[in-house]
Amino acid sequence: MKKAIILLLCFLFVFSACSKSEEDAESDDKKQVEETEAETEEAEEKEETEWWQTEVESYSLEDLPRDLDELEQELIVEPGLYSGDKYDLAAAKEMLAQLPDDLTEEELEAALLRLIREDYHKEVETFVTFDPTVEINVDKPDEDLEEPSDEMATSTSHFAILLDASGSMNNQSDGTTRMELAKEAIGNFIDILPENSTVSLRVYGHEGTGADADKKLSCNATESLYNGEMNEKKFMNALQSVQPAGWTPIANALEAVEKDIPENASTAIVYVVSDGIETCDGDPIKAAEKLNQKGVQPIINIIGFQVDDEAQELLEQVAKAGKGEFTYAGNKQDLEDYWEEEYNRLQEAWEAWQQEGMKRADELSKQLMEQADETGYAIMEKSELEFDRAEELINYLTTERQIENADNLWSLFYDRSTTIWSYGYDNQTENWGAAYENGNAAWRYFYETGTEKWTEYYNKMN
Repeated sequence: MKKAIILLLCFLFVFSACSKSEEDAESDDKKQVEETEAETEEAEEKEETEWWQTEVESYSLEDLPRDLDELEQELIVEPGLYSGDKYDLAAAKEMLAQLPDDLTEEELEAALLRLIREDYHKEVETFVTFDPTVEINVDKPDEDLEEPSDEMATSTSHFAILLDASGSMNNQSDGTTRMELAKEAIGNFIDILPENSTVSLRVYGHEGTGADADKKLSCNATESLYNGEMNEKKFMNALQSVQPAGWTPIANALEAVEKDIPENASTAIVYVVSDGIETCDGDPIKAAEKLNQKGVQPIINIIGFQVDDEAQELLEQVAKAGKGEFTYAGNKQDLEDYWEEEYNRLQEAWEAWQQEGMKRADELSKQLMEQADETGYAIMEKSELEFDRAEELINYLTTERQIENADNLWSLFYDRSTTIWSYGYDNQTENWGAAYENGNAAWRYFYETGTEKWTEYYNKMN
């Protein structure tokens, strides 16, 4: 009996397992059938979607400065099958022959656009991103500053003047001392300093006397009397206080002048005004080389007053070591000739700057105006072409197919063409005008500034 019970339980377990396997198999079969039916249904739906019902994609325009308006969003829709050079009237009619007679006006309009919509997306992108700004950067004479440029606004040109106050500067020529000539030269020089520049005045050899007993005192004597933006009255007061006194420590002055050049200086020109050679056992040539290799690499120009051959040779070497020039000033006439040459140079430099700026302003303005014209004309021409083709196909639908809902399509496409044409014309006119005005403003800036600076140096020369 016990054995019979065990056999019965085994039978029930096997029967239950078999039943469960059959149920799982039936469930899997049912699921597979459902999936097959869904796929078939989806395929049938795709087959039922005709060409005039397919969804139309739009171009993706990145990094635009503003959102597109409703018209612009319509204009970036991808073009029709027979747009542009692909237009084929016979093929388009064959496509339209497939249309059912009962399509709505909106469906008919969409069908026509799927065939002949023109491609406007590049023109829309050009107009939306169009920048009519005419900004011209031309280096000003004697400056490394670009105009205009906000980020360079704190940068300046610095002019460092080193004035020899040794006793020999008291010697006279034609009733005028070398010191008086030097002060006159410096006074003339500060009148022509460019805007946005700073100036410093350092004197050397101004203490003690030319006696041996005062050599150490005088050779160590170098002092900054003025440093900062130009205030002519304060500068001239400092300059007039200088009197000839002791020895000539040119090297010491060149070593000290580095402290006078601002950290934000974009350029630096050091003017050494002297009447003789180094008398303090320094090495001005080495000092000039060392100074020129630092920071903004200042240029060292030297004006020598009534110097002898030995002094002239030394000062020329110092100027060369500092990547600058030596100018001999033996008397007042030499000094006037020197400044006349400088004024001529600056006149020519400003005129060249003016002409280059006006030329670039004209070129950039013309380029922007041409871009506005080309883009506007392209949109207007495409809108007219699209309407002409729409007319042909609408005529087919109304006369040959005699579709009732096609009667008002001509008005819809006429309004569309007019709206698109106006978009092209209005943007063309606005951007062309802005580029023209901005170009004129840039041109006038260079013309007026260049003329003003040229006239300034002309008046100084005459």
